[in-house]
Amino acid sequence: MLKETDFNIDHQFLYFRKDRYPLAKINDVRLKKMSLLDNVGQLAFWLFLFAGPLWLGMANWQPAPLWLECTAVALAISGLGFGLSRCSRYALQVEFNHIDETGTQWVNVTKSYTTKDSALLLRQERAIKTAL
Repeated sequence: MLKETDFNIDHQFLYFRKDRYPLAKINDVRLKKMSLLDNVGQLAFWLFLFAGPLWLGMANWQPAPLWLECTAVALAISGLGFGLSRCSRYALQVEFNHIDETGTQWVNVTKSYTTKDSALLLRQERAIKTAL
């Protein structure tokens, strides 16, 4: 859960908790509503964490017992459900100018999966835009 005190803006930097971003290098800011495609990596992580070792272990057994297959499927469904519940729904992003050959790219300042935090992130987006 994000708090108003997690953000601070002065004349030179945007602070989020212990991170700081120079305002001179920020071109734009946006509150992005994340899609399921944006969260594929996180879903794959939770799915593998819950059921991956069991599926890998079953590959070594030629005829896997039915109880083991049912357990693997149940763990995969649990991992997918947990991953879906933890997906980020909102991300506060800044368009950042890097000093090396990376150039300009969107950087996530923070992500949140609660609807309550979206109002806070929208206020922060407006505050950052006025500071630019």
